[in-house]
Amino acid sequence: MSKDEYNDYFDGEEEEEKPAEIEETPEQIEAKKLQKQIIDKPDNGLRRVMAWVVAFLVLFVAVWGVFVFFVPYVSEAQQRGVIVQVRQEGFIFKTFEGIMITDEWLADTMYMRSREFVFSVEDDSVARDIMRLQSTGRHVTLSYKEYRRSLPWRGNSKVIVTGYAK
Repeated sequence: MSKDEYNDYFDGEEEEEKPAEIEETPEQIEAKKLQKQIIDKPDNGLRRVMAWVVAFLVLFVAVWGVFVFFVPYVSEAQQRGVIVQVRQEGFIFKTFEGIMITDEWLADTMYMRSREFVFSVEDDSVARDIMRLQSTGRHVTLSYKEYRRSLPWRGNSKVIVTGYAK
């Protein structure tokens, strides 16, 4: 077989002829660009829904935080007893913490027990006055507010004393 008779399909493939490019009108070019933008642009529906969900969660956490940390659970109450200890505690936030033995007696079948009332004081002048009354044996009535959670700068206790009476 001669070389002319032998057809090698893998050797020297002929390139297909490309059709001549047709010139497009400006309207067709603009339509193609618009079609490409529509296809490439992602759907903003999911992004919009996610933004609303995140905004709702942030708002929910903010409202929850206000109610838990800043709205008193018990707006005003009083407790009567003898102040046992008041001291200033804390590394960063120095707060006044105290213990009072209340006049309420809890009766058991065998023993009489007194109840301890643990509190924090925000106001320095009130705390210093209560410190002077500790271990004197005098009965004191404390006015207080009770919150659901404590804050570091407010004290370790959820009970915050606002005033006192002898």
